[in-house]
Amino acid sequence: MLSKIMTALRGKANETGQAVVDSQALRILDQEIRDSENHLKQSKTELARLMGQRQLNSNKADTLEGKISELEQSAEAALDKGEEALAVEVAERMVAMQEELDAERNIVSEYDASIENLRGAIRNTENQLRQLKQQVSVVKATESAQKAQSAVAARHSGQNSAMGSAMESLERIRERQQLNSAQMQAADQMAAEESGSSLDARLKAAGIGSSDRKAEDVLARLKAKKNTPQA
Repeated sequence: MLSKIMTALRGKANETGQAVVDSQALRILDQEIRDSENHLKQSKTELARLMGQRQLNSNKADTLEGKISELEQSAEAALDKGEEALAVEVAERMVAMQEELDAERNIVSEYDASIENLRGAIRNTENQLRQLKQQVSVVKATESAQKAQSAVAARHSGQNSAMGSAMESLERIRERQQLNSAQMQAADQMAAEESGSSLDARLKAAGIGSSDRKAEDVLARLKAKKNTPQA
């Protein structure tokens, strides 16, 4: 059980860490590009150092080659004068210098190989960085557009929510008004029943006990009375 709990905690920590990485992806990417640029700068500095050192060894080799050439002339001069022992001594010195020259030439060749390899690595890194920056520009533009779309969608959703809420409020107001109107009508009806006016209205509607007299009825009665002979 404890092992499962520890595994679950590690899984949760990994999920949390991945969520942090995802939320900061562009910032991390920018920093990684800056790190690559710093490494590239360091490589260029190292290239300059190698080229400088290579030049020093090349100059030394050129100097040795010049001295060997001078010694060769000296050896020839010694032979011309019959100084064979001196010529041998000069020749021995030439051999030692030739060995030193060969070593310097080998070092220069090694520097040339290292310089060429480093130059190739720098070119590749520069190309990759250039392509990466272009892709990052596209990613940032897409990210910006998606954020704008998300904001528009959120506002639209909020507007729809507010509109729905407003419609609900309007419907509640209408229901309340209808209820108030019904309550006032019921109150008027109850008041009429208590005062008897409701009963009179119903009798009148039935034509019973109406006290209302039309003008025509009154005129007909007066005419009938006038035409009746007096006893």
